[in-house]
Amino acid sequence: MHPWFVRALARWLAGASLLLAGGLAQAQNDGPTWPPGISQLRAGPAESAVSAELPPDVAIEEPGPALQGNPAARWSGVWRGWACRFAQCDVKIAIEKLSVDAATVVYAGANTTQRVTERGQAQFVNNELQMKLSNGAILLLRLREDGDVDMPLWRNVTQLISYGVLTQKPFPYARTVERVPTPWSEQGRAQTLEMVVYRPPGPGPFPTVVFNHGSTGNGDKPEWFTYTWASPEAGRYFTDKGWQVVFPQRRGRGKSDGLYDEGFEPDRSRYACEAERSLPGMKRAMADLDVVMGYLRTRPDVDMQRLLIGGVSRGGILSVAYAGTRPELKFLGVLNFVGGWVGDRCADADKVNPVSFRRGAVFPRPMLWLYGSQDPFYSLRHSRKNFDAFIAEGGKGSFVSFDPLHGASGHDIVAQPVLWESAVSDYLKKLEPY
Repeated sequence: MHPWFVRALARWLAGASLLLAGGLAQAQNDGPTWPPGISQLRAGPAESAVSAELPPDVAIEEPGPALQGNPAARWSGVWRGWACRFAQCDVKIAIEKLSVDAATVVYAGANTTQRVTERGQAQFVNNELQMKLSNGAILLLRLREDGDVDMPLWRNVTQLISYGVLTQKPFPYARTVERVPTPWSEQGRAQTLEMVVYRPPGPGPFPTVVFNHGSTGNGDKPEWFTYTWASPEAGRYFTDKGWQVVFPQRRGRGKSDGLYDEGFEPDRSRYACEAERSLPGMKRAMADLDVVMGYLRTRPDVDMQRLLIGGVSRGGILSVAYAGTRPELKFLGVLNFVGGWVGDRCADADKVNPVSFRRGAVFPRPMLWLYGSQDPFYSLRHSRKNFDAFIAEGGKGSFVSFDPLHGASGHDIVAQPVLWESAVSDYLKKLEPY
């Protein structure tokens, strides 16, 4: 799992405020500005399991005669979307009443730990809306030419603490959370797995990507096991192309039932490096994936003739091994983002990672392996050696490496689609049906 996610989640679980969920940048000059690259971000549903709710007394007033023909009239109405790192905050904003130089704004934000609702007066400054919240934070809103709204939130005019994108349009995809039945039970109660689904518009059935999550850093923070992982970047990319994306959470991960047990030290203090403990963890993960695939067969919106499997970190190597050992599923292809089961600093890394990758070598189609430099878990040297072992065993595929964006880790490239979109698009064009 991404190192910077681990650090951010540590702050989150330590009680970080909804309005302090970032600490991302410093303002320039004497006031709040716009985060670099925010205009490239896209509107969509939040990853939060909790929905922000506007108060029931919200009343939208039609812009008056003084605003006829004034661009400010476009602000009127309710805006919704995401904010915070990893889109973990749900946001709704109502522009209730407009004048030439001001607006009445209701701000509602929510995540799994807090809800914030506040009504106040915002001022137009250079065609942008600025509103000071009661805690001193400054909400900044900018209307895009495409009709969506950029939304950064600043603390004390100097520190960017959150940002996101809001829209009045229908979201380009639907995000839902489902429960996958399993054959397992615990104390007489049937266990289920959590699965996040990104679904494009339309009735289906859809070509479907099964995208598998990674680990949790060193495995020494049990509270992190309960984080539900999905990649908005991968989800948006594929739904734009008409693919449905499912993000299953394996046993004990996210809100899935059961014990998380994918290779720990005997005292469960951290992940084990020893092959005899790590490799059974892979076997357990594959059993979870068998259950997920069985469930997908029952869904009328899944085109089982057009399946793609992929994942990040442990999910990447899991996808490679699974495609090779489940030929009956006839995946069209495999996407491996920075895959590996144990870090290359583990003494048994060469007894775990290449062994598992070679299991995928019998897959009859080319795979796409995507890695980043400056990866603290899997160096490019180690990952290329794994790829060479895979190819030597008869595997087919391409290995592509990227330099991460400034300040990011090479383990985080799935969150940087500008790096990999072209390579993945070229790969998808070459996929052939069986």
